Amino acid sequence: MKYLKYIILIVVFIIIVIIGILLKVLNGDKPHVYEGPVEEPQYSIELNRIVSDVAIKNYYYDVKNIVEKYYSYLADLNKTEDDIVAYPIYDEESVQNNIDQENENDISFTEMVEEEKEITKNAIYNLLSKEYIEKNGITIDNIQEKLGNYKDVVIIIDNMYTVDASENVKVYFVYGKVIEVENKKKTEFDMMISMDSINMTYEIYPSGYEYKVEKGKELIIDLNEIENREYNKYRFKVVDNETYCKDLVSDYKDRLIYDLENAYNMLDEQYRKAKFDSFVEFEKYVQNNYNKLITINIKKYGKDPTEDYIQYVFEDRQGKEYIFKEETTMKYSVILDTYTIDLPEFIQKYENSNTQEKVILNLNKFMLAINDKDYKYAYNTLADNFKQNNFPTLESFETYAKQNFFDNNEFEYRNYDSEGETYYTYAVTISDGNGQDTKTISKTFIIQLKEGTDFVLSFNK
Repeated sequence: MKYLKYIILIVVFIIIVIIGILLKVLNGDKPHVYEGPVEEPQYSIELNRIVSDVAIKNYYYDVKNIVEKYYSYLADLNKTEDDIVAYPIYDEESVQNNIDQENENDISFTEMVEEEKEITKNAIYNLLSKEYIEKNGITIDNIQEKLGNYKDVVIIIDNMYTVDASENVKVYFVYGKVIEVENKKKTEFDMMISMDSINMTYEIYPSGYEYKVEKGKELIIDLNEIENREYNKYRFKVVDNETYCKDLVSDYKDRLIYDLENAYNMLDEQYRKAKFDSFVEFEKYVQNNYNKLITINIKKYGKDPTEDYIQYVFEDRQGKEYIFKEETTMKYSVILDTYTIDLPEFIQKYENSNTQEKVILNLNKFMLAINDKDYKYAYNTLADNFKQNNFPTLESFETYAKQNFFDNNEFEYRNYDSEGETYYTYAVTISDGNGQDTKTISKTFIIQLKEGTDFVLSFNK
């Protein structure tokens, strides 16, 4: 009996514990409720308020396209009926269709042209910032008077800077030149473009903004949104390496054609000092090689990032190489040949070459200089005694070279021999690299290798 009582007590205790656990599970533990105000978590993007170069290529191209579109619209306002008819997309059938349409609608071609101009004016007006419109009294009717008259223009951008105005609005400052193709008249411009990455909209302040823009300095601009005004939408442009490389060359060709002094200043400083004593010499060089320079057709390119810049090496269809040193997007210096100064790559290759290969590398320099009509460089490679006996002046050598070499020479290296430890001979067959002349020229060069990469040569006349 005694044990039975203990068993009953234990069972009762267990039942009570189980009931307690069940009640706790069913009712649940109510969490402590904070009845005060709840703060939303704060997220912020750190804004870049320091004026800097536009480093991202896609952004650079977005802005560049807006600038070109703006000036293209202004140029369209000066187009006449003849310009529009002569425009490449209008073939004879298209023009006839327009005439037929005129007859059906009883509207003249002149009226159609004027109607298109009104649409263009409306587009320009809606690209402008409201502040600029109000400040300068812009109306659709006075756009040409206020913004300028242009026709067939080329845009050259010298500098482009950016700063953040807000989380979704970036402001760009573009400095460059508008060049009229017909007379090469240059008009400098400084333009402010604001771009809203949320609404994919932009607005233009063509000139006269009141901000002091200085690279590396802070600039605070208060702009949170740009409304959609139908014509001011943009799309991100994705730029691949090939397109960018072609545009680098195209940009420099435009400077050679329309802004030669700027092209001179963009030469690599060491190269410029070594090759040209003055701007006048550079101008003469461009005149002598004008057709080659403005028709450069890149066959292949190489890209080599360094600590301070990205080096692009372009090779044209004649095998000539050009070096572009890019500091940031579309800010670069240029080396127009690979013989005037010894680049690090050449020195390394030269030091790792045997004697015969060194002779060929030096003869290639002479050949490239002749092809470039750089008679000064070629003349300076001649041995002193050879110069004195055959070409006492640079002018006499230049006359000889023009009469005895091709416009574009190709060397075929045939027989190599050595005369002691410093003099080497190479028999060379020279042919026309342009393929216009079937004859060949045979010459034997005597080369003396000196310290480092220095050399002198002579040849049979």
